[in-house]
Amino acid sequence: MTSAEKLDNMFKLVKPKDRTEIPVFPMIITWCGKVAGITQAQMIKDHKKWLLAMDKCFEVIGNPDATMALPPADTIFSMGLLARIPGRELGEDELYQFIEKDWFTDENEYDRILQMGWDAYIGMHQCRVQTPPFKSPEELYARFGALGARAAESAAHFLQMGIEPISHASAAPVFDILSLTHSMEPFLLDLVTIPGKIMDVVNAATPHLIDRTVGTIKQTHATRVTMWAMRSSSTFISPDMFNEYAWPSMKKMIEAFWKAGAVSVIHCDGNWLPMLKYFPEVPKGSVHFELDGTTDVLKAYDIVGGWHSIRGDVPSTLFAFGTPDKVGEYCEKLITEVGMKGGFMLGSGCEVPLNAKVENVKAMMDVHK
Repeated sequence: MTSAEKLDNMFKLVKPKDRTEIPVFPMIITWCGKVAGITQAQMIKDHKKWLLAMDKCFEVIGNPDATMALPPADTIFSMGLLARIPGRELGEDELYQFIEKDWFTDENEYDRILQMGWDAYIGMHQCRVQTPPFKSPEELYARFGALGARAAESAAHFLQMGIEPISHASAAPVFDILSLTHSMEPFLLDLVTIPGKIMDVVNAATPHLIDRTVGTIKQTHATRVTMWAMRSSSTFISPDMFNEYAWPSMKKMIEAFWKAGAVSVIHCDGNWLPMLKYFPEVPKGSVHFELDGTTDVLKAYDIVGGWHSIRGDVPSTLFAFGTPDKVGEYCEKLITEVGMKGGFMLGSGCEVPLNAKVENVKAMMDVHK
Protein backbone atom coordinates (compact mmCIF):
# COMPACT_ATOMS: atom_id res chain seq x y z
CA MET A 1 0.00 0.00 0.00
CA THR A 2 1.40 3.41 -0.96
CA SER A 3 1.69 6.28 1.49
CA ALA A 4 -1.04 8.14 -0.38
CA GLU A 5 -3.37 5.15 0.00
CA LYS A 6 -2.55 4.82 3.69
CA LEU A 7 -3.36 8.48 4.31
CA ASP A 8 -6.52 8.32 2.24
CA ASN A 9 -7.80 5.32 4.19
CA MET A 10 -6.84 6.90 7.50
CA PHE A 11 -8.71 10.14 6.73
CA LYS A 12 -11.70 8.05 5.62
CA LEU A 13 -11.55 6.11 8.91
CA VAL A 14 -11.01 2.76 7.17
CA LYS A 15 -9.95 0.00 9.55
CA PRO A 16 -6.45 -1.24 8.57
CA LYS A 17 -6.00 -4.90 7.71
CA ASP A 18 -2.69 -4.96 9.57
CA ARG A 19 -0.33 -2.53 11.28
CA THR A 20 1.67 -1.86 8.10
CA GLU A 21 -1.35 0.06 6.78
CA ILE A 22 -1.19 2.57 9.66
CA PRO A 23 0.59 5.70 8.33
CA VAL A 24 3.51 7.15 10.26
CA PHE A 25 4.49 10.82 10.43
CA PRO A 26 7.30 12.20 12.59
CA MET A 27 6.94 15.98 12.31
CA ILE A 28 10.48 16.99 11.38
CA ILE A 29 11.51 20.57 10.56
CA THR A 30 14.73 21.24 12.47
CA TRP A 31 15.89 17.89 13.88
CA CYS A 32 17.02 16.67 10.45
CA GLY A 33 20.00 19.03 10.69
CA LYS A 34 21.26 17.21 13.78
CA VAL A 35 21.08 13.89 11.97
CA ALA A 36 22.72 15.21 8.80
CA GLY A 37 25.38 17.41 10.41
CA ILE A 38 23.98 20.56 8.81
CA THR A 39 23.50 23.58 11.09
CA GLN A 40 20.21 25.35 11.70
CA ALA A 41 21.67 28.54 10.21
CA GLN A 42 22.64 26.73 7.01
CA MET A 43 19.18 25.21 6.60
CA ILE A 44 17.49 28.57 7.20
CA LYS A 45 19.72 30.38 4.70
CA ASP A 46 19.37 27.73 1.98
CA HIS A 47 16.27 25.57 1.63
CA LYS A 48 18.22 23.12 -0.54
CA LYS A 49 20.46 22.43 2.45
CA TRP A 50 17.27 21.65 4.37
CA LEU A 51 16.10 19.24 1.66
CA LEU A 52 19.52 17.58 1.78
CA ALA A 53 19.25 17.29 5.56
CA MET A 54 15.77 15.77 5.27
CA ASP A 55 17.03 13.25 2.71
CA LYS A 56 19.92 12.21 4.95
CA CYS A 57 17.58 12.01 7.94
CA PHE A 58 15.19 9.71 6.10
CA GLU A 59 18.12 7.53 5.00
CA VAL A 60 18.82 6.95 8.69
CA ILE A 61 15.32 6.54 10.14
CA GLY A 62 13.46 5.34 7.05
CA ASN A 63 10.91 7.11 4.87
CA PRO A 64 7.74 8.24 6.66
CA ASP A 65 4.35 8.29 4.96
CA ALA A 66 3.93 12.04 5.44
CA THR A 67 6.10 15.04 6.14
CA MET A 68 6.15 18.81 6.41
CA ALA A 69 6.93 20.45 3.08
CA LEU A 70 7.73 23.93 4.37
CA PRO A 71 11.43 24.76 4.97
CA PRO A 72 12.45 26.31 8.31
CA ALA A 73 12.80 29.89 7.04
CA ASP A 74 9.29 29.81 5.62
CA THR A 75 7.89 28.12 8.72
CA ILE A 76 9.30 31.00 10.79
CA PHE A 77 8.00 33.64 8.37
CA SER A 78 4.50 32.17 8.22
CA MET A 79 4.03 32.50 11.99
CA GLY A 80 3.85 36.31 11.78
CA LEU A 81 5.94 36.84 14.91
CA LEU A 82 9.23 38.48 15.70
CA ALA A 83 11.93 35.83 15.76
CA ARG A 84 15.50 35.25 16.83
CA ILE A 85 17.31 33.41 14.05
CA PRO A 86 20.30 31.03 14.21
CA GLY A 87 23.34 32.70 12.71
CA ARG A 88 21.85 36.13 13.37
CA GLU A 89 20.75 36.66 17.00
CA LEU A 90 21.54 33.06 17.99
CA GLY A 91 24.37 30.59 17.59
CA GLU A 92 24.78 28.75 14.30
CA ASP A 93 23.16 25.55 15.53
CA GLU A 94 20.63 26.83 18.08
CA LEU A 95 16.88 26.46 17.67
CA TYR A 96 15.04 29.52 16.39
CA GLN A 97 12.94 31.41 18.95
CA PHE A 98 9.73 33.40 18.63
CA ILE A 99 9.25 36.67 20.48
CA GLU A 100 5.70 37.42 21.49
CA LYS A 101 5.10 41.17 21.58
CA ASP A 102 1.91 43.14 22.17
CA TRP A 103 1.39 45.23 19.04
CA PHE A 104 -1.84 46.84 20.23
CA THR A 105 -1.73 50.43 21.48
CA ASP A 106 -5.13 50.25 23.18
CA GLU A 107 -8.53 48.60 22.85
CA ASN A 108 -9.29 50.79 19.84
CA GLU A 109 -6.95 48.58 17.82
CA TYR A 110 -9.93 46.31 17.15
CA ASP A 111 -11.75 49.26 15.56
CA ARG A 112 -8.67 50.03 13.46
CA ILE A 113 -8.63 46.45 12.21
CA LEU A 114 -12.27 46.76 11.14
CA GLN A 115 -11.54 50.06 9.39
CA MET A 116 -8.48 48.73 7.55
CA GLY A 117 -9.93 45.34 6.73
CA TRP A 118 -8.40 42.06 7.88
CA ASP A 119 -6.16 41.39 4.87
CA ALA A 120 -4.70 44.89 4.91
CA TYR A 121 -4.09 44.78 8.66
CA ILE A 122 -2.40 41.38 8.62
CA GLY A 123 -0.30 42.43 5.63
CA MET A 124 0.84 45.51 7.52
CA HIS A 125 1.59 43.35 10.56
CA GLN A 126 3.62 40.85 8.53
CA CYS A 127 5.72 43.72 7.21
CA ARG A 128 6.50 45.17 10.65
CA VAL A 129 7.56 41.89 12.28
CA GLN A 130 10.32 41.24 9.74
CA THR A 131 13.96 41.97 10.61
CA PRO A 132 14.49 44.51 9.16
CA PRO A 133 10.83 45.51 8.60
CA PHE A 134 9.53 45.41 5.04
CA LYS A 135 9.04 48.89 3.65
CA SER A 136 6.43 48.13 1.01
CA PRO A 137 3.66 45.64 0.21
CA GLU A 138 5.69 44.56 -2.82
CA GLU A 139 8.36 43.14 -0.52
CA LEU A 140 5.71 41.12 1.28
CA TYR A 141 4.17 39.83 -1.97
CA ALA A 142 7.60 38.76 -3.18
CA ARG A 143 8.26 36.95 0.10
CA PHE A 144 4.99 35.05 -0.11
CA GLY A 145 5.80 34.19 -3.71
CA ALA A 146 9.14 32.74 -2.68
CA LEU A 147 7.42 30.77 0.08
CA GLY A 148 4.96 29.27 -2.36
CA ALA A 149 7.67 28.33 -4.83
CA ARG A 150 9.81 26.63 -2.19
CA ALA A 151 6.81 24.80 -0.72
CA ALA A 152 5.90 23.47 -4.18
CA GLU A 153 9.50 22.43 -4.83
CA SER A 154 9.72 20.66 -1.47
CA ALA A 155 6.40 18.89 -1.93
CA ALA A 156 7.43 17.66 -5.39
CA HIS A 157 10.76 16.49 -3.97
CA PHE A 158 9.09 14.39 -1.27
CA LEU A 159 6.38 13.07 -3.57
CA GLN A 160 9.09 11.65 -5.83
CA MET A 161 10.21 9.66 -2.78
CA GLY A 162 6.66 8.42 -2.18
CA ILE A 163 6.21 10.70 0.85
CA GLU A 164 3.02 12.75 1.08
CA PRO A 165 2.96 16.39 2.27
CA ILE A 166 0.74 16.47 5.34
CA SER A 167 -1.12 19.47 3.95
CA HIS A 168 -1.42 21.50 0.76
CA ALA A 169 -2.52 24.82 2.28
CA SER A 170 -2.84 26.42 5.70
CA ALA A 171 -4.94 28.88 7.65
CA ALA A 172 -5.12 30.13 11.23
CA PRO A 173 -8.41 31.19 12.84
CA VAL A 174 -8.76 34.94 13.38
CA PHE A 175 -9.27 34.30 17.10
CA ASP A 176 -5.84 32.67 17.39
CA ILE A 177 -4.08 35.28 15.25
CA LEU A 178 -5.45 38.05 17.46
CA SER A 179 -4.13 36.24 20.53
CA LEU A 180 -0.65 36.05 19.01
CA THR A 181 -0.69 39.64 17.73
CA HIS A 182 -1.98 41.16 20.97
CA SER A 183 -0.04 38.58 23.06
CA MET A 184 -1.62 36.10 25.42
CA GLU A 185 -2.14 37.97 28.70
CA PRO A 186 -3.67 41.21 27.36
CA PHE A 187 -5.76 39.25 24.85
CA LEU A 188 -7.21 37.07 27.61
CA LEU A 189 -7.96 40.20 29.64
CA ASP A 190 -9.80 41.67 26.65
CA LEU A 191 -11.69 38.40 26.26
CA VAL A 192 -13.05 38.92 29.77
CA THR A 193 -13.60 42.71 29.69
CA ILE A 194 -14.42 43.57 26.05
CA PRO A 195 -15.29 40.30 24.27
CA GLY A 196 -17.65 42.14 21.92
CA LYS A 197 -14.77 43.99 20.27
CA ILE A 198 -12.90 40.75 19.70
CA MET A 199 -15.95 39.05 18.26
CA ASP A 200 -16.67 41.98 15.95
CA VAL A 201 -13.27 41.39 14.34
CA VAL A 202 -13.61 37.60 14.33
CA ASN A 203 -17.06 37.74 12.74
CA ALA A 204 -16.05 40.33 10.15
CA ALA A 205 -12.73 38.74 9.19
CA THR A 206 -13.55 35.03 9.17
CA PRO A 207 -15.57 35.07 5.91
CA HIS A 208 -12.63 36.77 4.13
CA LEU A 209 -10.22 34.19 5.57
CA ILE A 210 -12.49 31.37 4.44
CA ASP A 211 -12.90 32.80 0.93
CA ARG A 212 -9.14 33.19 0.50
CA THR A 213 -8.39 29.67 1.74
CA VAL A 214 -11.15 28.07 -0.33
CA GLY A 215 -9.70 29.91 -3.34
CA THR A 216 -6.34 28.28 -2.63
CA ILE A 217 -7.99 24.87 -2.20
CA LYS A 218 -9.66 25.15 -5.60
CA GLN A 219 -6.61 26.60 -7.33
CA THR A 220 -4.22 23.94 -6.04
CA HIS A 221 -6.70 21.05 -5.83
CA ALA A 222 -5.80 20.73 -2.17
CA THR A 223 -7.32 17.95 -0.12
CA ARG A 224 -5.71 18.85 3.23
CA VAL A 225 -5.52 22.24 4.96
CA THR A 226 -3.55 22.71 8.16
CA MET A 227 -5.38 24.86 10.69
CA TRP A 228 -3.06 26.49 13.22
CA ALA A 229 -5.44 26.82 16.16
CA MET A 230 -2.66 27.30 18.68
CA ARG A 231 -4.51 29.40 21.25
CA SER A 232 -7.88 27.65 21.39
CA SER A 233 -7.02 24.77 23.71
CA SER A 234 -7.93 24.51 27.39
CA THR A 235 -4.30 25.35 28.11
CA PHE A 236 -5.25 28.94 27.23
CA ILE A 237 -9.02 29.31 27.49
CA SER A 238 -11.87 27.57 29.28
CA PRO A 239 -14.18 25.17 27.43
CA ASP A 240 -17.02 27.69 27.84
CA MET A 241 -14.89 30.43 26.27
CA PHE A 242 -14.00 28.05 23.44
CA ASN A 243 -17.66 27.27 22.78
CA GLU A 244 -18.68 30.92 22.79
CA TYR A 245 -15.74 32.67 21.13
CA ALA A 246 -13.52 30.25 19.21
CA TRP A 247 -15.69 27.34 18.10
CA PRO A 248 -18.29 29.14 15.93
CA SER A 249 -15.72 30.54 13.49
CA MET A 250 -13.62 27.37 13.55
CA LYS A 251 -16.71 25.34 12.76
CA LYS A 252 -17.46 27.57 9.78
CA MET A 253 -13.90 27.11 8.51
CA ILE A 254 -14.04 23.32 8.84
CA GLU A 255 -17.41 23.13 7.06
CA ALA A 256 -16.31 25.45 4.26
CA PHE A 257 -13.03 23.61 3.65
CA TRP A 258 -14.85 20.26 3.70
CA LYS A 259 -17.38 21.50 1.19
CA ALA A 260 -14.47 22.58 -1.02
CA GLY A 261 -12.97 19.09 -0.77
CA ALA A 262 -10.39 19.43 2.02
CA VAL A 263 -9.89 17.89 5.45
CA SER A 264 -8.92 20.34 8.20
CA VAL A 265 -5.67 19.15 9.77
CA ILE A 266 -5.87 20.93 13.13
CA HIS A 267 -2.54 21.34 14.87
CA CYS A 268 -3.61 20.90 18.48
CA ASP A 269 -1.00 22.42 20.76
CA GLY A 270 -1.95 22.10 24.43
CA ASN A 271 -4.81 20.18 26.02
CA TRP A 272 -7.79 19.81 23.67
CA LEU A 273 -9.60 17.07 25.56
CA PRO A 274 -12.39 19.33 26.96
CA MET A 275 -12.96 20.84 23.49
CA LEU A 276 -13.32 17.62 21.52
CA LYS A 277 -16.97 17.12 22.47
CA TYR A 278 -17.95 19.85 20.00
CA PHE A 279 -16.33 18.29 16.92
CA PRO A 280 -19.01 15.67 16.19
CA GLU A 281 -21.03 18.72 15.10
CA VAL A 282 -18.99 18.94 11.87
CA PRO A 283 -19.13 16.36 9.04
CA LYS A 284 -17.68 12.93 9.63
CA GLY A 285 -14.07 12.72 8.51
CA SER A 286 -13.71 16.48 8.06
CA VAL A 287 -11.09 16.87 10.80
CA HIS A 288 -7.69 15.34 11.52
CA PHE A 289 -6.29 16.18 14.96
CA GLU A 290 -2.54 16.52 15.46
CA LEU A 291 -2.08 15.97 19.21
CA ASP A 292 1.13 17.07 20.92
CA GLY A 293 1.41 14.81 23.96
CA THR A 294 -0.56 17.13 26.26
CA THR A 295 -3.96 15.79 25.25
CA ASP A 296 -4.56 12.20 26.38
CA VAL A 297 -4.67 10.49 22.99
CA LEU A 298 -6.55 7.40 24.23
CA LYS A 299 -9.28 9.49 25.85
CA ALA A 300 -9.38 11.69 22.75
CA TYR A 301 -9.99 8.65 20.60
CA ASP A 302 -12.85 7.61 22.88
CA ILE A 303 -14.52 10.96 22.11
CA VAL A 304 -13.88 11.46 18.38
CA GLY A 305 -12.63 8.08 17.19
CA GLY A 306 -14.83 6.71 14.44
CA TRP A 307 -15.91 10.24 13.52
CA HIS A 308 -12.60 12.05 12.97
CA SER A 309 -8.98 10.92 12.62
CA ILE A 310 -6.08 11.53 14.99
CA ARG A 311 -2.30 11.72 14.78
CA GLY A 312 -0.29 11.03 17.88
CA ASP A 313 1.47 11.26 19.95
CA VAL A 314 4.96 10.18 21.02
CA PRO A 315 5.98 12.96 23.45
CA SER A 316 9.09 15.07 22.93
CA THR A 317 10.37 14.00 26.34
CA LEU A 318 10.27 10.35 25.30
CA PHE A 319 12.23 11.07 22.12
CA ALA A 320 14.83 13.06 24.05
CA PHE A 321 15.18 11.18 27.32
CA GLY A 322 13.62 7.77 26.76
CA THR A 323 14.99 4.56 25.30
CA PRO A 324 14.09 2.64 22.14
CA ASP A 325 12.32 0.05 24.29
CA LYS A 326 10.22 2.71 26.04
CA VAL A 327 9.33 4.33 22.71
CA GLY A 328 8.44 0.94 21.29
CA GLU A 329 6.20 0.12 24.26
CA TYR A 330 4.39 3.45 23.94
CA CYS A 331 3.87 3.05 20.20
CA GLU A 332 2.74 -0.54 20.60
CA LYS A 333 0.05 0.60 23.01
CA LEU A 334 -1.16 3.23 20.54
CA ILE A 335 -1.24 0.75 17.68
CA THR A 336 -3.09 -1.98 19.56
CA GLU A 337 -5.55 0.21 21.48
CA VAL A 338 -6.50 2.73 18.77
CA GLY A 339 -4.46 2.28 15.60
CA MET A 340 -6.07 -0.96 14.49
CA LYS A 341 -9.52 0.58 14.88
CA GLY A 342 -8.91 2.99 12.00
CA GLY A 343 -8.59 6.75 11.67
CA PHE A 344 -5.19 6.85 13.36
CA MET A 345 -1.74 8.02 12.26
CA LEU A 346 1.27 7.13 14.39
CA GLY A 347 3.40 10.22 14.89
CA SER A 348 5.34 12.56 17.08
CA GLY A 349 3.66 14.82 19.60
CA CYS A 350 4.19 18.10 17.71
CA GLU A 351 7.71 18.47 16.27
CA VAL A 352 10.53 16.02 16.88
CA PRO A 353 12.73 18.01 19.30
CA LEU A 354 16.25 19.10 18.51
CA ASN A 355 17.66 16.88 21.26
CA ALA A 356 15.84 13.72 20.16
CA LYS A 357 17.92 10.54 20.04
CA VAL A 358 18.17 8.96 16.60
CA GLU A 359 17.56 5.48 18.00
CA ASN A 360 14.34 6.67 19.67
CA VAL A 361 12.89 8.19 16.51
CA LYS A 362 13.89 5.11 14.57
CA ALA A 363 12.12 2.98 17.17
CA MET A 364 8.86 4.79 16.39
CA MET A 365 9.42 4.34 12.67
CA ASP A 366 10.11 0.61 13.03
CA VAL A 367 7.38 -0.45 15.45
CA HIS A 368 4.55 -0.33 12.92
CA LYS A 369 6.28 -2.56 10.41
